[in-house]
Amino acid sequence: MTKALLLAAAASLATAGAATAQDGQFHLGAGYTYLDADGVEFDVITLRGGYDFTEFLGAEGELQFGLSDETVTAGAVTGDLSYDFGIGLFGKAQYPLTEQFSVFARLGYVYQEAEAAAAFGGQNFNVSDGEGGVGYGVGAEWAFYGPNGVRFDYTRNDFDAGENDAFTLSYVRRF
Repeated sequence: MTKALLLAAAASLATAGAATAQDGQFHLGAGYTYLDADGVEFDVITLRGGYDFTEFLGAEGELQFGLSDETVTAGAVTGDLSYDFGIGLFGKAQYPLTEQFSVFARLGYVYQEAEAAAAFGGQNFNVSDGEGGVGYGVGAEWAFYGPNGVRFDYTRNDFDAGENDAFTLSYVRRF
């Protein structure tokens, strides 16, 4: 299922890239995400690509990769948690407040995968698990110099097993 989602995300980004011919605008971005999963914090790199069909509606896809492990203690067991990767596809409604500044809301599907490793009773245990769910959030983008911009957004990822909050600051380049 993970490979199918990655292929769907890649196809979405490729389609958005091919669609830049007329009225819309393609954008790419990269940045840092602080991810809080019920008190467990991860540093994440986020890569995004999207296409704005109009000045009010767009779509975007994102890939995320964890940068570090987090050590967690539960009772007598201490283990390491790592955020392996995440992918997401979103629809985006946006509103330009000025020519350089816009606000937006987004809604879509997110899949994230994490891994846990711990030693207990002289044995090592490793568990890897992934889950998909709804992602929704808000943000703002400021075009500080022509097609170059900076973006801040908040996304809540809602899964059956819980939720997490992602705060992202990223550079954006529009084409």
